[in-house]
Amino acid sequence: MKAVFVKTPFQVEIRDVPVRDPAPNEALVRIRACGICGTDVHIARKCAGDWSTIGHEIAGEVEQVGAHVCRVKPGDKVMIENCTFCGVCTNCKNGRVEKCSSWLTLDDQPGAAEYITIREQSLHVFDGLPFEHAVLTEPLGVALDVTELAEIPLNSTVCVMGPGPIGLMAVRIAKLKGAKKIILVGNSHSVRRLEVGRELGADEVVHADRCDVVEWFRTHFPQGVDRIIVTSPPKTLLDAVKIVNFGGIISYIGIDFGGEELVTFDVNEVHFKRLQIRASHAVPNLMFPIALDLLRDRIVDPAKLVSHIFPLESAAQALLCAGEDKANAVKVVLSC
Repeated sequence: MKAVFVKTPFQVEIRDVPVRDPAPNEALVRIRACGICGTDVHIARKCAGDWSTIGHEIAGEVEQVGAHVCRVKPGDKVMIENCTFCGVCTNCKNGRVEKCSSWLTLDDQPGAAEYITIREQSLHVFDGLPFEHAVLTEPLGVALDVTELAEIPLNSTVCVMGPGPIGLMAVRIAKLKGAKKIILVGNSHSVRRLEVGRELGADEVVHADRCDVVEWFRTHFPQGVDRIIVTSPPKTLLDAVKIVNFGGIISYIGIDFGGEELVTFDVNEVHFKRLQIRASHAVPNLMFPIALDLLRDRIVDPAKLVSHIFPLESAAQALLCAGEDKANAVKVVLSC
């Protein structure tokens, strides 16, 4: 089968790799679509010193099942959890599956490929969605997780920092949860993403590259905003601490590398403002059934988010589009 391998900076090879037959509890899935995630772009841009696989937002069709598989059958359309809770560790047995310590992963199999062999418990059958839209299930699960952590009250003010797909879906979820006013912060060159943010429920858009974000909020929200959801680089936490109100909650998901993951802020400010900073890792994957329902019913409209679809053979172009086309790219998907 064909699979995508990348190496920094944005070097791409399409290689032929073997397909593994399914074990008794596994299924062989013909991958039909794979989303390009911000992590994939990070890997291609500055983290892959050697050749690395990419892709973990995977939708496909069951082609073959092992002898013990009973929940899926050949022909089923399925979304794949790239990281599944094990169900047997102490945290899982105590009902804390979100704190599973023994994740079941893709075992280094690429999602940007033609096939994947995966355990049955990682599969979610779906219908009513094209494969290219179903791949949003994984990032929507991330958006649900980081938004749940923020505990958004009815009639509250919410700032979402970062207009990537996860941030945009967080805008929509915050609106569904009853936020009174939502402010989306992003750079002005992210033209289409900011437009989609307004379409999904942002009441205000703040251009972080054209104004002092902290001063803008001090002018428009002197007491601060109730909740902040940070999906932008870690350094933006510095602004978040300053613009959230007393007793506010900051939830965040976002990584960086090369020293950019290190931030320093005044802990006394966190203490005296009685703030909570909550990290979302969204691993293991949770809430796939809810995410699939929201996408299928267009409550979170995938058509607003999927901006580009490339064939697998054009993976290099897809990665560059996702990483560099700031004006037009929202969610880039590979059709496999």
